[in-house]
Amino acid sequence: MRLIRFSDVTEEFARKEGEGDLSLEYWRREHKAFFTREGFYSDDMELVAEEFEVIEVL
Repeated sequence: MRLIRFSDVTEEFARKEGEGDLSLEYWRREHKAFFTREGFYSDDMELVAEEFEVIEVL
């Protein structure tokens, strides 16, 4: 878990999230739209980024 500014999200992180066409452009467009609708978008806002690792597939 880490904090990252919206503007600092990388192509790799966007791809790992697995949404849309996996591009950073798609990620930024859709997340900007979401946060704007919620009333708190800023290009320098901090996001909580979580990554998980698969330990075992049952």
